[in-house]
Formats: sequence, C-alpha cells, structure tokens
Amino acid sequence: MGIKSILRAGKFMATKPVVFITGCLSLFIIANAYSLNQDLHINNLIPQGKPHYSKSGYTLKPGGHGHCMYGVYNPASCSSAYETKSCYVVVHYASSISHGCAFKHSSQDFNIINNDTGKTVASFQWYINGGFPLIRQIKDPENITADVTGKYFNYWVKNKLNIYAYKW
Repeated sequence: MGIKSILRAGKFMATKPVVFITGCLSLFIIANAYSLNQDLHINNLIPQGKPHYSKSGYTLKPGGHGHCMYGVYNPASCSSAYETKSCYVVVHYASSISHGCAFKHSSQDFNIINNDTGKTVASFQWYINGGFPLIRQIKDPENITADVTGKYFNYWVKNKLNIYAYKW
C-alpha cells in the first residue's frame, strides 16, 4: 500500500464523522419541521323557515387556543350559505419532536359565526388522534351536527349545519 493510498484513506476517515453528523443533524431538522394538512368542511343545510336559518350563511373560523398548530389556510375561514357547495379550510398541524407534538395531539379551536348577526353560534375543537382528524367539545349542538368519527364523507344531515373533519 502506497503513501497516496494511506493519505486517501485518512481523508475518507476524516470525512465519515462529518457525513454522519450532517446526516443526523438533517434528520433532526426534518423531524422538527414535519407537519401535515387535513381538511375541515362546513356544509349549510338549514333551509328558510327552519330554526337557525341564516340568509347570509355561516362562517367557519379558527379562534381561541391552538396546540401544535402551524395555521389554518385555504383560506383561513370559509362561508357556506344554504345549499351552496361545501367549503373547507386546510388545517396545517405540527408533528414536531422537539415540542412534544409527535407524541401529543394537535388541536385548534373553531367558531361558527352567523353571518346575519355576526355572533358566534357554536364552537368546537378540531384535533388529531392517531393520524385521523376528529371533532370534540361541540358547544350548542342543536345548531350543528358533526361527523366525529371521520368515516362518513358526503353523509350530510338535513336541516343542520354539518361539520366534517376529513383525511385525504
């Protein structure tokens, strides 16, 4: 083995720890920046003449506390008048190891606003459990119904404001 071979082997051995450390650092950064998107739909099926009817419809809007959340997009809120196409927002949540979000649930509070009065008529919490989006803590459930199981996409309840957490 010549001196050149030994020097090349020495250079390679010196770069191995750098490559290893860089790889570990990259994985750590990726793990801390990892996040996912889920959809949250609203569909207004409250016709005129029924209780809780709103001529201008309802708006789904984030409000209150969010845990391990990066934001709500597409847009940040959506409005649904009677029998218009279901609208949705994209919930962008964290799965970060450094903040403990990979081992705890991510959640965001939402309000439902009557566009005629501007008042919040119901509120609930969107959260993620085992990779599946769910809804809980529905306040004033007489106004709305929610698919809390995440199993019945396009299964709407008549005469109610339907909320649905959907995983694509």
